[in-house]
Amino acid sequence: MPSGALRAVGLAGALALATCAAPETAPPPAAPVALAARLPEEAAGFRRGATLPLPQRLDGQEVAYATRGRIAAGAILELDRLPEGPVPTGAASPAAAAALAGLLEEALRAPGHRKQRETAQFVLPDAADPGLACAETTGSYGRERVQGLLCAGGIGGGLLRLRVTMPQRDPAPADPRAFATAILAALRGS
Repeated sequence: MPSGALRAVGLAGALALATCAAPETAPPPAAPVALAARLPEEAAGFRRGATLPLPQRLDGQEVAYATRGRIAAGAILELDRLPEGPVPTGAASPAAAAALAGLLEEALRAPGHRKQRETAQFVLPDAADPGLACAETTGSYGRERVQGLLCAGGIGGGLLRLRVTMPQRDPAPADPRAFATAILAALRGS
């Protein structure tokens, strides 16, 4: 083989090795509208409702869910991107912690006849795979006893905020933890 051909083969081999060793770049953040399109029509007994833009949040989308029946549970999901840049996936980022703190502050300072208190904090789906930082609340809306679930986490480079509110009953009209876990699985594509 001529020396020029050997050099070309050697260069091609070196380039192939360099390509294999090149660091992977993170995929670009998913647009909230693309994330909203991944959401299922039904999740843990909740049926999907309207999807609306969130003009106060960067490319934000709000998706409503509710259970059927006389004693209903409602859920609101907010998907958006932060102006500071991509949010790391999962529950551990400062952005997820700040979003959960904001959801809690909003719930605990609700106006008028609404009173809430935080009863627990945890991660979902579990400590080994923490996708969402969550807090449970209990309280009342007037004379109606209510319970809630608030969660936040990074997904697709953006931020998911999830709120579930329902009457406090035994048995409960829905399983908010199962709903949050199903939504996270759908957004992750698993």
